[in-house]
Amino acid sequence: MTERIPYTRSSRDGPFRTVLDPAVPRPRPSAENLLRIQRIPWNDDLLVVAAAGEIDLATAGRLERALRAPLPAATVLDLSKVGFLGVAGLRVIESVAARARAERRATGVVADTRPVLRLLHLFGADTKIPVYRHLDHAILEVPNR
Repeated sequence: MTERIPYTRSSRDGPFRTVLDPAVPRPRPSAENLLRIQRIPWNDDLLVVAAAGEIDLATAGRLERALRAPLPAATVLDLSKVGFLGVAGLRVIESVAARARAERRATGVVADTRPVLRLLHLFGADTKIPVYRHLDHAILEVPNR
């Protein structure tokens, strides 16, 4: 049986420096670094909640906490800077929309990235929640629903 020689490459530190195994997972960034959420009171009756980053199982709780607080008559969830939306994030969005319907409030989602739009469409969320491509359209239409 032959002994396995680790992959080496030449560098300024010498010809036999071992390169880290690419199969070893790197630590995942914290939820704060993966998803940024900002609550923007647009006026007395409209709140814009802007999210940027990834909404998945690790970060969906942050989005839920941002939307759990008392909400005004209309809420727009801006996902235009979200690069990934997982099912956990979709569940948060759907529960917020259901709560808004029960409380007779208006809600809307702004999305223009393919991963977000695709998940909203695949699960039929776009039939229950109005989805807009641009924030200015949502701001004009959601409070009037």
